[in-house]
Amino acid sequence: MTNPTIQSIKERRSVRNFEEKNIDKELLQEIIQAGKFAPSVQNKQPWKFIVITNKDFIQDLSLQVKKELKNVLKKRFIKKFSIKELKDEDTLKHIYAFAFSEKDIIFFDAPALVFITTEDRLFFDESCACCAENMMLAAHSLGIGSCWIGFASVLGLKKDMMQKIGVPDKHHISAAIVFGYPKEKPGRASIRKVGSDIINWIE
Repeated sequence: MTNPTIQSIKERRSVRNFEEKNIDKELLQEIIQAGKFAPSVQNKQPWKFIVITNKDFIQDLSLQVKKELKNVLKKRFIKKFSIKELKDEDTLKHIYAFAFSEKDIIFFDAPALVFITTEDRLFFDESCACCAENMMLAAHSLGIGSCWIGFASVLGLKKDMMQKIGVPDKHHISAAIVFGYPKEKPGRASIRKVGSDIINWIE
């Protein structure tokens, strides 16, 4: 069974290689509009959006993310700063690779970066996650690639950076997504886990 919506969900991929081509403001607005129609706790629509298309600004943010990742790595032995994920060797290697790369492997030289911000309240982040997924699916339907950038959240460790980005008072970064036209057609999806391994039916 399939229809255009299900087909779009199955075909969407994270894109990390973009053409040097700007996205029209109207298309970005359409993508955000799709996000605004996501379900949210008590229909509070708790999100705000910060859209950045200035490439120099995005590059500067990339450098700031790397700087903060290096700081996190330095502090990993401090007991009060203990982060359980940093005890995993593969995770450490992953962070090192991103922190010390000379290339922009944070935002991938994308022409557009969108922050979704919200307050620290019950189910607000879950609502923003629904919003982000709507935006990425909408972008895919318009021929625009996207990728959720998890490491961008470290910008929240610096109050001055949050102010520079324009994050509203009492808000935090709930999601950061880059958008752009893919340089090549994304490959097929990896094989999904077998249903019998992950689905428990109670009938």
